[in-house]
Amino acid sequence: MPPRKPLTVAAALAAAGVLTLAGCGAEDDGTVTIGVEATYPPGEYLDEDGQTVLGFNVDLVTAALAEMGVEPVWEPTTFDSIIIGVDTGTYDMGASSFTVTEERMEQVNMVSYFSSGTQWFAQTGNPGDVDPDNACGLRIAVQTGTTHDTDIEARSQECVDAGEDPITIEKFQSQPQATETVVSGLNDASLADLPTSLYAIQETGDKLEFIGEQYDAAPYGVVLHKDDTELSEELAAAFNTIIENGTYAEILEEWGIEVGALEAAEVNPSVSE
Repeated sequence: MPPRKPLTVAAALAAAGVLTLAGCGAEDDGTVTIGVEATYPPGEYLDEDGQTVLGFNVDLVTAALAEMGVEPVWEPTTFDSIIIGVDTGTYDMGASSFTVTEERMEQVNMVSYFSSGTQWFAQTGNPGDVDPDNACGLRIAVQTGTTHDTDIEARSQECVDAGEDPITIEKFQSQPQATETVVSGLNDASLADLPTSLYAIQETGDKLEFIGEQYDAAPYGVVLHKDDTELSEELAAAFNTIIENGTYAEILEEWGIEVGALEAAEVNPSVSE
């Protein structure tokens, strides 16, 4: 589908001079700085101008912040530097298709707002005969620092423990880089969040196909400082407002990802690992 522009409600509020969020971590000028790894379409990626950050996560977060009277300032960076940046105060928040995990919630607060599982994909026809449950000896591409990185490392260790060849894991700073190596045949398959895998298939025409079904569906979460409980609670309330008023459903429908809808947002939701 064609890229959408980020929602403009927050910009309109800014123009009206009503952007305030006293006492909950926002900057004095009514903005919050958000760390984002903007190479993970359709969740978050750069527009053709190389500066504007687009994506369904961008739209959802922007809509929630608008309910709080705050405008986001998106700061592109590497994925594995975002949580560190929130922890050290470089960013007020991080929003970059972060799967909520117990390990991450030990470092930061996470406000859930969407759900996605892992989906494998390979070249059309699956020439490498890829089976996610038996990928020993294959070449698999992933984005470094993601839950998929952890997933494939564990699968490779299982191969070794069973006396099989390990998985050759190729790690990349961005998912599009990983995807391209599957298209070219350098690697046998890749795994990513379902919306991202679907986007990769759509963007490459008939060159890729899903392998197996989505698994381990879990919520995405906006990352906030562990001590910033007030801002975390306000953001969760704002997400619940757009869920209740229909804005949330409209955004998901426009991006064709209604399958990931949550009934309610939570601060540090319970997850099983």
